[in-house]
Amino acid sequence: MKRANLPVNKIAQITKVSPTTVSRVLNHPELVNKETKNLIEKAIVDLGYNLEEVLQKQIDQNKRVIMAVLPSIDNPFYNNVMKGIKTSANSHDFDVVIYLGNINRNNLDHFLDVVKMSNSRGVVCLNRKMEKEVADTINSIVPLIQCCEYNKESTAEYVSINDYAAAKNATEYMLNLNYRKIALINGPLSFNYAEERLRGFEAAMEEKGIAVPKNWKISLPEVSYSLGYSAASQLLGAKEKPDAIFCAADVFAISVIKAAKRYGLRVPEDVGVVGFDNVEMASITIPGITTVNQPAYQIGFTTGETIYEKISNPNSKPRSILLDTELIARDSIIPHNH
Repeated sequence: MKRANLPVNKIAQITKVSPTTVSRVLNHPELVNKETKNLIEKAIVDLGYNLEEVLQKQIDQNKRVIMAVLPSIDNPFYNNVMKGIKTSANSHDFDVVIYLGNINRNNLDHFLDVVKMSNSRGVVCLNRKMEKEVADTINSIVPLIQCCEYNKESTAEYVSINDYAAAKNATEYMLNLNYRKIALINGPLSFNYAEERLRGFEAAMEEKGIAVPKNWKISLPEVSYSLGYSAASQLLGAKEKPDAIFCAADVFAISVIKAAKRYGLRVPEDVGVVGFDNVEMASITIPGITTVNQPAYQIGFTTGETIYEKISNPNSKPRSILLDTELIARDSIIPHNH
């Protein structure tokens, strides 16, 4: 039996149909009438090809798609993760399609229909932590890798960072610079990262015996500049104001710098700022933002490699990965004199 690529034009000549019709039989047989379909399939066999192998090969080629589930396209952090995922996928001849939105019990069936319609071989989820049953259901139908956000209880593997340790380390850095009145601007607590960064922040402050006013621990419904600006204005416009703000995203840190200007405060002289993510803007704002470098591209690339491994070898041993972070010191915070 021949295994070479199928000569579509030759089959078209033999059967006296167009090459497009031959392609339809291979890709969308439901669009071709039974008589024509049988005629083309007979020609494939007559030329010495194994019909079953040819059709299976075509199915495999058509299904080289990975679906990436994103909460939004506004956060620059996700752009860098997606670059890593795409680089990995392209190196294995896979395409990436994007699904925007959260997945829960209510829309799980619809989501699985979309996965089927798009012929996705695997799913990478960058959205908020999924319920165990939801993640397990997806993972039982198509390989699922949880990226950044993850539910440890699920059977699905994950690639992320240790948010708790990173936030605790960043807060300790601020405390070591002699800041004591530190506030937190955080993302939505429905996200694993926000919950863990809050825990890390609180642990560092508690170890120093410092009580943080409840209204200094702000959790916003999404990561956006405008919401961050409102939160920073609320903190810096108050009579009793913090002398430093830890931001769970660089977008919030940029908002703080802008709000400080509004109230005639200087960063870092009057208020210190530390961000999280190390997006490109953090290095080009004035002052440059001291931030936790979350290796977004590496997270994405590792996620892409992990999903490819899972697709290629479904019986491979599950392995979840937590990548390292580091604090990048810039100009937005300096040693503090009370």
